[in-house]
Amino acid sequence: MLEKDFAIQSSLRRMLVRTSINYSRMDFGTVKGVVYVRGIFQISYVPPDTDEDQLAELTAKTLYSFEKKVRNIPGVSDVIFQLLNWRKERGKWLPIEAIEKEEGDGNKKEEGDAKKTESSG
Repeated sequence: MLEKDFAIQSSLRRMLVRTSINYSRMDFGTVKGVVYVRGIFQISYVPPDTDEDQLAELTAKTLYSFEKKVRNIPGVSDVIFQLLNWRKERGKWLPIEAIEKEEGDGNKKEEGDAKKTESSG
């Protein structure tokens, strides 16, 4: 590991310890200034009486903040996220379950339309 990468890793660990991010289910590494973040992104503290939509919004805001802080670490040239439960699309962080539901609903509609076409033709 390059000395620069080691310094980035140390800064990243220090930052994670100070945040409300549960990093026990995440793995991260640095190669030539590029930070790789893999795993499941979760917030370690969720205020009581938080519903699913509020939790998703809070997690997305935490992800934005986390990404910005990582990019501001000296020596970081890029950050690549390979998260199992969140994905960035068109500049927005979205929970993967919600994306799969939307895609699933679209597929069901298309299948239904195909069946209607077959039966009417």
